[in-house]
Amino acid sequence: MAVVQQWDLSLLATLGGALGDATRFAMFEHVITSSDPVSAGETAAVFGLHRTVARSHLEKLAEAGLVTVGTRRNPRGGRPAKVYSPATTRLDIQVPPRQYRSLSAMLVRLAAKLNGSSVTLAEEVGCECGRQAATSLPGGQFSRDGRLNLGSIVSYLCETGCSPRATVRDDHTLVVEANNCLYLEIARERPAVVCGLCSGLLCGLVGADPRAYRQTGSIVDGDPACVHEFALPV
Repeated sequence: MAVVQQWDLSLLATLGGALGDATRFAMFEHVITSSDPVSAGETAAVFGLHRTVARSHLEKLAEAGLVTVGTRRNPRGGRPAKVYSPATTRLDIQVPPRQYRSLSAMLVRLAAKLNGSSVTLAEEVGCECGRQAATSLPGGQFSRDGRLNLGSIVSYLCETGCSPRATVRDDHTLVVEANNCLYLEIARERPAVVCGLCSGLLCGLVGADPRAYRQTGSIVDGDPACVHEFALPV
């Protein structure tokens, strides 16, 4: 993943021009919240626009580095369709500049040097933060019938910048998939500690015992998504 860090006003001007239009901003939100890449035709249908107009908006988002352009095979044959996905390049814009990533990296290194139980401590801290976050979920962590309030949990994760999908498999396994890692650069440096914090937070958020949790996919390890599985009470 490329990282772009700019502290001058040129990037702000570029992003302002790309997102200043209300329709284009809505299209950007549509692209980043879609589970699959979208074409100009599909986007045009959603917004009630001509395909050419939708394509023009999407291309401006691509020029600004906010979305990426790819192709999708046409099952009926012919030329592959042009599709748009969320950009993988991270843009840091902070005025005035702050080095929070550097601070995070140093704190994670500090935690790793404290003692041999840093991973366990990371999971515990993450779980505490997850339980605290669960107390502020709209509608609570569980509904009145005792079922997990998945809607509120997914909404919370979306607000943090994650792109999650949550499903219940076989009535007793909750599967949470995220196709982006909020801490990717730091996680690559110290995966055990950072992923421990993340898994602990999710356990606390969904009210799961960490012993009933396992991770079956990791972006840090090269998988397309982080996949978290929780055994639900029978």
